[in-house]
Amino acid sequence: MGTIVDKTVRLKDGQLLVIRAARPGDGGQVLAHVREILREGEFVLSTLEDFTMTEEKEAAWIQENLADPCRVVIIAEHEGQIIGMIDFKNGIRQRIAHHGEFGMSVNLSWRGLGVGRALLVALIEWAEENPLIEKVCLRVFTTNTRGLALYTSLGFKEEGHLLKYVKIAPQTYVDALEMYRFVG
Repeated sequence: MGTIVDKTVRLKDGQLLVIRAARPGDGGQVLAHVREILREGEFVLSTLEDFTMTEEKEAAWIQENLADPCRVVIIAEHEGQIIGMIDFKNGIRQRIAHHGEFGMSVNLSWRGLGVGRALLVALIEWAEENPLIEKVCLRVFTTNTRGLALYTSLGFKEEGHLLKYVKIAPQTYVDALEMYRFVG
């Protein structure tokens, strides 16, 4: 199953948060979290206009992830509110099922406190325990210096450079890096 054991983590400012697997009942809060991240728009591929999920679709997506042993959705929760999440999905074909990619988001007001690190450590621990997963991958904008520092500090290495990967506006592009870490 795509789940983890709940754990409590102390942030840099002393606040406590819970790191746990998402549940279908989280659909509404996940939806609100994603919309907040998309409104900010700094390090995301999608725009708010691209995002067509409903609370019911979010709940179904979470349930699909819970039912698949090579997928997981992990949330960071503070006092009952979702403040961050990370999701991982492996390759759908047999020859690439041993690796997959994650996406992570943390609410702006919670960045720099260790929420992203706690989420990513939980994902790495899950992947290390999963007998099918050998490699965890990500894509990150080259402008996301905090993200790059976090990934590097946790052992991720650069695998490729994607030129003009995202078009922000006419004649305005951002490159991305593909990064990886072996876990199996």
